[in-house]
Amino acid sequence: MRKGHFIISLIVLMAMMVVPAFAKELKDMVFGKVPYTMAHAYHQAHVKHMVAYAEKKYGIEVKVIDGETTNDGTLAGVETFLSQGVDGIMVHCNDPKVMDQLSRMGHKANIPVNSFFSATASKIAPHTQINEAKTSKLMGIAAALKWKEWYPNKPIKIGVIDYLQYEIVQTGRTNPFIAGVMEIDPTAVVVSKLEGNGNIEQAMSQTQDMIQAHPDINIFYGASADHALGALAALEAAGRGKAVNGKVLTEIVVGTDATEAELIKVFDPSSSFKITQGLQPAVNGAAEVDLMVQVLQGKVKMDEYHVVNTYNKFMTYWLTTIDQAQEFLSYQYYSKFDLKGSLK
Repeated sequence: MRKGHFIISLIVLMAMMVVPAFAKELKDMVFGKVPYTMAHAYHQAHVKHMVAYAEKKYGIEVKVIDGETTNDGTLAGVETFLSQGVDGIMVHCNDPKVMDQLSRMGHKANIPVNSFFSATASKIAPHTQINEAKTSKLMGIAAALKWKEWYPNKPIKIGVIDYLQYEIVQTGRTNPFIAGVMEIDPTAVVVSKLEGNGNIEQAMSQTQDMIQAHPDINIFYGASADHALGALAALEAAGRGKAVNGKVLTEIVVGTDATEAELIKVFDPSSSFKITQGLQPAVNGAAEVDLMVQVLQGKVKMDEYHVVNTYNKFMTYWLTTIDQAQEFLSYQYYSKFDLKGSLK
């Protein structure tokens, strides 16, 4: 009988050791979030949704420290949260090796450090991934189908303003987009890929060089909103970038992000910018919080590569209504912008 009591007590003790998070109520917890940069509308909305969602659903407080686009800034943010003894840290760092370092620091302190968008190089932490390959490929398919419909005798030639140094952008955005075009037209050719660095002025300058060297490019892809808008600005300055009632005259411009500035162009029947995909900060912020809660509840191990996928919203001039785009902006980005009114 005593032996039985000992075994039961041992099992209870082991269970308590396996799931230490239950010693603390979720409503008493504090999470840390280090976004890539708070200078961008997407990350501002992501953080705002995350803070509101964590409080409303779990009673959890989320503190935020800006990573300021640099590894040093991100490292400093994580170090601050570790010193504060928060219960979990969620990080967007575009350097997988640095993300490894950050997660290991957390493991050493017995504080989970989860990754967002760009995973740890060694796959040692839970990860929330925007699975952009699906919508990126759909954009390529849509662009090629429209071009072949309108100009079947003009070979497709692609120009890309890119983040060349980021593998996650190549695998999630650029390569699937090109694959989508090639699926419709295997003879399509990528004529030029130039670095945009997420900067609208650099994207414009690079596109000016691109169209001087290759004036016959007829599908331009920007791997971010600034890349696409910079490309469009260069085309417009050269007397291009135009459409008539939604039918492009010299090229189709495709972007990524679905910002206000992009959607104005997408729904302008006189602009050749006609396709984009919208990142969903409300969806992504909630997914990050839910995953961290699962870790703290012992459902996912802090050093386990467990992936939660989220998806972007595919948007085109021909398949998306202005009302749908307005709802997207209003909810996802807390936008007060009147899209329909801006197009009158």
